[in-house]
Amino acid sequence: MRSKVLKGAKIVLGRSSVIDCVVRNVTNTGARVELANTVELPEDLGLTFDGGRSIRPCKVVWRTVTETGVQFV
Repeated sequence: MRSKVLKGAKIVLGRSSVIDCVVRNVTNTGARVELANTVELPEDLGLTFDGGRSIRPCKVVWRTVTETGVQFV
């Protein structure tokens, strides 16, 4: 079941790059994430809700210019 949220999170790329984002909805299997520009996002990334203490590995399944859908892997 999809839960609507408005929660700050961070996209983690590799070991050193972090992008602020907003999670718009989330399920057990994925999330809809809003950010300034999705063009440079790789297909595989991490998502953290707690400042990097835990990172959920994700795969991009769809994208627009400012939003992307990720599947937790």
